[in-house]
Amino acid sequence: MKFFLVVFLLIGLSFCGSEDDRPDIYNPTGAGPENGNNVGNNPPTLGNCNVTYPEWTTSPYVLPYPVGESYVIGLSHCGGSFHSAGGPDQFAIDFNMSIGTIITASRDGKVVHVTESGFDGEFPNNLVVVRHFDNTYAQYMHLTKDGAIVTVGETVKQGDTLGYSGATGLAGYPHLHFVVTQDSWPYPYISVPNTFKNTDPNPKSLLSGRAYEALPY
Repeated sequence: MKFFLVVFLLIGLSFCGSEDDRPDIYNPTGAGPENGNNVGNNPPTLGNCNVTYPEWTTSPYVLPYPVGESYVIGLSHCGGSFHSAGGPDQFAIDFNMSIGTIITASRDGKVVHVTESGFDGEFPNNLVVVRHFDNTYAQYMHLTKDGAIVTVGETVKQGDTLGYSGATGLAGYPHLHFVVTQDSWPYPYISVPNTFKNTDPNPKSLLSGRAYEALPY
């Protein structure tokens, strides 16, 4: 009887994976284990957006992280999935970055919404929304729990720290979902194309699968 019990336990253990075998939302595909800076095996790609982009050298936007930092783009404009052409997030950009990465204001504006009650891997989707003078809104999504350091009504300057990245809501893995919307911010919104002035040339915005360093501006 003891022999059969031991055999049964050994067979059962052979079907049980270790912790290393389990899916891990904290290890995004194509991103490095520490800072998400590895490009991975896929070549950089450009989405199929058929629109006119604003001139990148005079763009009012800078990359939403500190100067000197570099992160890989998971999905960019019209990059498929949630960023498919014609959808609300067609002009959104996903920056692959580890939980707790500093997020900075891409443009001057006023904070109009903050959610930070969600835990990583769960709902709700934590975000900070900043309204600009031309009635566009920059949305910084999937922040970590209690990851916002700004409050509603606060005025922010380009480059100010807004909070810390995470993996809340529909993130699936740690990244910053950045999108600029026109006239309002609640979903389903109308996203608009944007470029960034403080990085490599991006006349049609950023390429999926490529790392971009934030340069001085």
